[in-house]
Amino acid sequence: MLCASVNGVNLYYDRLGSGDPLVLIHGLGERKEGWKFQHELADHFDLIIPDLRGFGKTRCSERQEITINAFARDIVELLDQLGLNEAHILGFSMGGMVAQEIYKIRPEKIKSLILANTLFYVPKWLKKLLLRTNKKFTSDLTIEKFHTGATSRCLHDKNEENVQKVMPIWSEHLDGLLPGVSECLEIDYRQTLKKMNVPTLVISCQNDRICPPFNQKRMHKLIPNSKLYTIKKAGHVGKIERTDEFNRVVLHFLTSGSA
Repeated sequence: MLCASVNGVNLYYDRLGSGDPLVLIHGLGERKEGWKFQHELADHFDLIIPDLRGFGKTRCSERQEITINAFARDIVELLDQLGLNEAHILGFSMGGMVAQEIYKIRPEKIKSLILANTLFYVPKWLKKLLLRTNKKFTSDLTIEKFHTGATSRCLHDKNEENVQKVMPIWSEHLDGLLPGVSECLEIDYRQTLKKMNVPTLVISCQNDRICPPFNQKRMHKLIPNSKLYTIKKAGHVGKIERTDEFNRVVLHFLTSGSA
């Protein structure tokens, strides 16, 4: 595990493998260990896997900003410190929103984009629904309740093997959770997507209840020349529930000339 001082925060990250840099950005409530099952991509790429501020080992005080924009600026600063002019970016769930924000503020840093199980815009009706759902979930929230509840909500097949794979991916504290939820509900990248001119893959999961597939289909239609891939019989964490398929699709996109 490595650490870099970026924008006033000690940002912890893992770096594995060699080749073109590929940044893996975790989702809401996760930590960098959520990408454990993608470590095999280090056989082909220089993986850079950060704990976003407020999650995992990257702690920050109440005075420090926890926003999608702050997450994006941290990653851009990390790439600059590492001397990397550009990188492939793979963002999952909230990490996909961060990836879109990186493109919005520093498009030249992105060689290609993979947006997995994410959103680009939250209309008022969906915001109300998500606020109501999350209010129930976050009421009297403890770390144990969060780990158990998030695991259940994110899986399609809740067999014991899948549960044991997913339970360890969550952050060991809740510092960034509630601010992160609020941030995710305010996003609007409709205009950003229309302007994207880098190779882009959108990954959807058939049984995703957190970011339902219709969102990714709309993203695909908005992003010029993008590709869409749907993983069947998988919930929100298709990267774990269907690891082999997820990794194969990512690798093919990045090595086939598409990216």
